[in-house]
Amino acid sequence: MKAFFRLALCALALGSAHVSAAVPAADNYPSKVVRIVVGFPAGGPADIAARVLATSLQETLKQNVIVENRTGAGGNIAAQLVAKAPADGYTILVATASLLVNPALSANAGYDALRDFAPVGLIATQANALAVTATLPVNNLKELQALAKRHPITYATSGVGTTSHLSATYLINVLWGTKATPVPYRGAGPAGIAVATGETPVAFMTVTGVLPLQQQGKVKILGVVSDKRLPALPKVPTMSESGYPQLNPSWTAVFVPEETPAAIKQRLNDAINQAIGTAEYRERIASQGMSGAGGANLKQVAEHVNSEAQLWNRIVKTTGAKPE
Repeated sequence: MKAFFRLALCALALGSAHVSAAVPAADNYPSKVVRIVVGFPAGGPADIAARVLATSLQETLKQNVIVENRTGAGGNIAAQLVAKAPADGYTILVATASLLVNPALSANAGYDALRDFAPVGLIATQANALAVTATLPVNNLKELQALAKRHPITYATSGVGTTSHLSATYLINVLWGTKATPVPYRGAGPAGIAVATGETPVAFMTVTGVLPLQQQGKVKILGVVSDKRLPALPKVPTMSESGYPQLNPSWTAVFVPEETPAAIKQRLNDAINQAIGTAEYRERIASQGMSGAGGANLKQVAEHVNSEAQLWNRIVKTTGAKPE
């Protein structure tokens, strides 16, 4: 019996030591380099937001923060890497709605967005736009809808299963009831070129990507997915104004593995909100056509992501979209 109590006391002591060791680890976070993983190429909206955030976080966390691009499979490679990384706050993911779309499209995504990840901060939002070739004889969404009903049209997307693909399909084929055909390109750049040259007359893409083409007179922007009209496009109505409130602006957020200690999640949320609340961050984000989305606490970020997951699940089911 005495031997049993000695073993029990030893086990208790070891357990206490283990807990004690875990607490300082959270209290001292971060004590080494923090790695931000992005699933998209350098120069894209998610990458830009991640790099601006990394610069700001280095000042806030007093630690080096690096960005690593792990591209491929629509962001799946990066998501799988972070999902399997140690849940210690040193490997974090900067992702867009594609993190939610991919599992909705395929059971082989390799992760469950809501089960395997915890969102810890919203860092940027970005308006999307429906644009047409400058020579297309339409000047608003109603005219484009009427044209699509008279003559089957094609529309460019930045890839199969991307939010641009699903948003355009949902608007044109489901909400309008037309039979337009998507034409996938390898990214937003080629899609923009396609609509600018008239190769594909319609495109749904970020305002950042399409605005220069509009300024050059190569495309017309008929509507924007934004909470309000954009200063750069004051005469272009929002989709909500045009009667289509079902679509939401793009967003970029920070995620960690779900099992990350609560104290580290809170530390990251505080640090992110502090970093993106600075004038420097907002100015740098605005220069890239994005807006800051700071101030959201952990509960609010989770609510936003859950709401978006429901939206994209509904859109995937309604459109019948497939990964290939």
